[in-house]
Amino acid sequence: MIHESKLFEIVQIHPEFSIQFVTASGELVKVDHCSCTSFFSGGKTMNIKLQNGQFRKVNRKTVTAFNGKEVFL
Repeated sequence: MIHESKLFEIVQIHPEFSIQFVTASGELVKVDHCSCTSFFSGGKTMNIKLQNGQFRKVNRKTVTAFNGKEVFL
């Protein structure tokens, strides 16, 4: 298990990873083979680049899994 406060550090050492998070509408999204392009607001949100070239903004408080490991608050 990974504490959400450690995501900022862990993402920086993994150039490519899988992530699962909950959207504002409550949808659970799983993304394989993505990379982090930037962090904002002291690491509270991050932009991830998907394999197809699209970008998504993710709030780290909504992440439920990182590389198959559960993320907790």
